[in-house]
Amino acid sequence: MVVNELWITRHGFREDWVNPNPHYPTHLPYDPPLSKLGLKQAEELGNFLKDKGIEAIYCSPFYRCLQTVAPLVKKTYIPIYLEYAMSEWYGMAYPEYQKPASSDTLKTFFPKIDTSYESSIPIIEGQETVEDCHKRVKKGLDVLLGRLDSDPEGPSRILLAGHAATVVAAVRALMNNANYPISAATCSITRLVRREDGDGWDITMGADTSFLSDGSLRPWTFAGDIPDYEQKKMKKY
Repeated sequence: MVVNELWITRHGFREDWVNPNPHYPTHLPYDPPLSKLGLKQAEELGNFLKDKGIEAIYCSPFYRCLQTVAPLVKKTYIPIYLEYAMSEWYGMAYPEYQKPASSDTLKTFFPKIDTSYESSIPIIEGQETVEDCHKRVKKGLDVLLGRLDSDPEGPSRILLAGHAATVVAAVRALMNNANYPISAATCSITRLVRREDGDGWDITMGADTSFLSDGSLRPWTFAGDIPDYEQKKMKKY
């Protein structure tokens, strides 16, 4: 079945934004969980999306993203597939990519993860410029949508869950415009519908946060090859 409706969300508010010494469930210092506010946002996101007919979730393998979709999964039993196309972007901040926990480890926290799924692209290695990130996400989505469109049993409505950078890059890839003006706030939602002729997508909801009681928080878009959130960490050392 052809995918004709696509929802995209960013993870909720991070614990390390409000707590300098958070607990790391995966024991990885770059993989923080959601804060109390982020958990609230995730619940509101789940309530908003529960009746939208979403059939599958393709999610970044970082803990905060999985926590963000967990309330929706609990309400609907939608399966989760770990997708590296939506994984975190660190830019040029580190010589090596800061990898997430293994799928088996993550499944102990989030049982609806399907560990048999093979991501559209391999896990990232090394550094990525802004351009690299856009290319990575576009390549992954091209492969993913190609797979799903050719599967007669595939979903027609899916959710992509990721980080600010990969959410922005995903929207731009689908709009076929690397400069499309969009920013991603925590738990914001963008909805795209495939055109009737199958040639491209239209945005019917752009980075919407009207369903969140705290509104738009920490909207973000690209501004250089080292993300501002990583620059702040680097200044500490």
